[in-house]
Amino acid sequence: MSVERMIAAAEKSLGLGEPNAIQGWYRRRNGGAYAGNFAWCNAAVTYWSVLAGEHDTVCLGTDYAYTVAHAVRFKAAGQWHSDVAGIRRGDIVFFDWGGTNDIARIDHVGIVTGVNGRYVYTIEGNTADVCARRVRTASTIAGYGRPKYKAPATGRKVKVADVAAAARRDPAAPQGATTHKAAVLVVERALAAEGLLAARWVDGSFGTESIKAYAKWQRSKAGGSYTGKDADGVPGKTSLAKLGARHGFNVI
Repeated sequence: MSVERMIAAAEKSLGLGEPNAIQGWYRRRNGGAYAGNFAWCNAAVTYWSVLAGEHDTVCLGTDYAYTVAHAVRFKAAGQWHSDVAGIRRGDIVFFDWGGTNDIARIDHVGIVTGVNGRYVYTIEGNTADVCARRVRTASTIAGYGRPKYKAPATGRKVKVADVAAAARRDPAAPQGATTHKAAVLVVERALAAEGLLAARWVDGSFGTESIKAYAKWQRSKAGGSYTGKDADGVPGKTSLAKLGARHGFNVI
């Protein structure tokens, strides 16, 4: 899945110090103006997008080292969102240490790996001179760009009966047990792309964390705004079809 490829590319850079290979790579692509130990947070996002095969969607066809220019491009494309409302996994998040939402004052950029209430989890290059995971809040987030990630390959079919059976059996089975692994993996990857399931639980076992994540999907507006017993974390055809429509699989 494209979002996951982008996150995986960013994870490969974790711990990277400076000067580094990303700076050298960007310099080779864009010339001597980027000599020395230049600020590389947006160069890192550009680098990850190329590794993930998402350069056109994340960078809209242009390399970026300058965060303001990248945010301006998202805005011109109608893909800019001010502040944090609706932010999710895979979004490119921009920061102003002065606390405004003014694009012209943006200082820094990263990629969102997850959201939990008021906390936004990120991977950022050039944060304290390394690539690292950070936890941010609205106080420093100016806004975010939402790439139109490439749709996963269409034509995949997921049987709702198989996924529902896994949701009923796997939580009580030994840790990591799988009932319908292939089908469950498709659903878990979609939940992860929605920012509802941590990547470490995408394992083909519809365990308690997957149940919780799917219940959040059922309660969400996109998933159907279900309540009570209708949001129990066991997939039904309508809510699963809504998830499939967003992530390129068909429900049968």
